[in-house]
Amino acid sequence: MKALLLVLLLLIVPAAEQADPEHPLVQTSSQEFVQGTAAALKVIQASKFEEGVETPGLGASSNQDLQKLIDEINAKSPMSDLGTGDRSTDYDVILQPGHYLRTSGVTGTHGKYVSERSLVAYITNIVATSLRRTGESVLVVSADNYLRPTRFGADFNGLHSKVFLAIHADGNDYHPCSTGPSLGYQKPATAVTMNLVALGLADALGYEYGDFRKNFTANEAKYYMFRQVQAGRLTGILEVGELTCQKSEQALITSSHAVGANVARAIDFIVRTPEIGSGSGVMR
Repeated sequence: MKALLLVLLLLIVPAAEQADPEHPLVQTSSQEFVQGTAAALKVIQASKFEEGVETPGLGASSNQDLQKLIDEINAKSPMSDLGTGDRSTDYDVILQPGHYLRTSGVTGTHGKYVSERSLVAYITNIVATSLRRTGESVLVVSADNYLRPTRFGADFNGLHSKVFLAIHADGNDYHPCSTGPSLGYQKPATAVTMNLVALGLADALGYEYGDFRKNFTANEAKYYMFRQVQAGRLTGILEVGELTCQKSEQALITSSHAVGANVARAIDFIVRTPEIGSGSGVMR
């Protein structure tokens, strides 16, 4: 935790890098987020959240183990529990594996061993299964097939939840090994809940928290799904890391279960502790 505040000092992503519409370049933490970070970290430290997280030591330990995980990740797609949602249901959690089942336009990046769609579907399944075991109501939607609202603002009639999280993996074919984990959010006031999810990811991958190459920003507040779901405690998009960098891809594969387990622990903590998201607006 001692390195936590280094997140404020991260390098700017080179302007030459190109981003697709679902992967806006994250540059520096927004001032709104920076101002709320210190208080957020005190809350997290007091919560003892990290006592139950998994670490990279639980991943693959040999080439044979790595290949077994690669085969499992690739075999688990497609997912079987996707839904379109129901306006009358107040979900605890809505999850979206990035680009999943999209057939045209931006369909996701690819690594040497796995595609973004396969990896994030695998991780999302771990998150959803874990949350359902602890009693949360979970809806998993694909990139395009979900119940869209017909009204917005005070008359919003789309999907509702406590937490919405889209899970992606990053890639850059022109400048490999130049990106990394990041978390984009809709509301700057969600500093505590945002840090919980990112801290779970950092522990799963063996990062010092402040060493994330990309960081926290409201630049992704225009992410297309943020207008489709109203979530009271967290609305975010998680980039778990880069697939076009072989070292990063292998780390993501070997730590995939820990990533899913830790993100699930963070979301469960957010759902079960209303005061943890008290700065994010109306609680649901």
